[in-house]
Amino acid sequence: MMQHLLFLLALLVTVPACSPAIAPRTGDTTPAGQFGWSVHGALWNFGTGHFERGGAEGDSVSTGGADIYPETETFPWFMSAGFSVYDVGLRYGVNRWFELGASLGFQRMGGEARFALLDEDNHDPVSLAFGAGGYYSAIGHGPWGRAGFDLSIRLGRVAPLFNLYVSHGATYNSAYLDLPGDDDCPEEAPWQPCGRLQGVLSNETRLSAALGVAIAVGKEEGKQGAFTVGLVPHLVLHSYGEERALGSWGDDLRHDAGLHIVIGGQGPGW
Repeated sequence: MMQHLLFLLALLVTVPACSPAIAPRTGDTTPAGQFGWSVHGALWNFGTGHFERGGAEGDSVSTGGADIYPETETFPWFMSAGFSVYDVGLRYGVNRWFELGASLGFQRMGGEARFALLDEDNHDPVSLAFGAGGYYSAIGHGPWGRAGFDLSIRLGRVAPLFNLYVSHGATYNSAYLDLPGDDDCPEEAPWQPCGRLQGVLSNETRLSAALGVAIAVGKEEGKQGAFTVGLVPHLVLHSYGEERALGSWGDDLRHDAGLHIVIGGQGPGW
């Protein structure tokens, strides 16, 4: 199953300029004394924002541009751009109600703790976990953190799930700024958006949710994995400390909201 999942994720070619803050997962924590894993990929990305023109808000623009880093940047940006689509995690069950984990991807690396508040293995009606983690945002050159809840309910081999998190930290976004005249719209590439690509670093406070489903794969109880898929929208609650990372044109870019389709898997499933 793991080989098929990795092959599926390898087919993803979209490189989102704004990466997901969370991925769909169930409210189950890793059993005590066992290791767990997760792999996720952003299948599709959409972002919206605006340029602030002289203190006034301009027209809405797509912030799903491209992750193009300045020539003065090297390893952190290269690593983060390469992992902006993917997220790989490893977890360990310390006891029945507590797990520790680490992950690399979605432009970040760091660790997380999760606490099982309700567990269907303990005959609770749903599985509910609280998670909080601290990370380093390589593309944003700074700290990044999140906290929230994972909720799921098992219906045979299918488990509808819902995740809700608040995150804060360094992020990178980009968009095309349409300049006066036709010089910024190349005739030889009619599919390319008109404008000059501008990238910015900023600190964002986001509210992110995921609504999806997990499907169990495998027959052995406690060792089966699960495919996951979900819609992951987010809303930027506050943004500050903007710094130009690409482009020198006079308007400030603000990322407002976004939506991702994220697929992946976890093991054990539940």
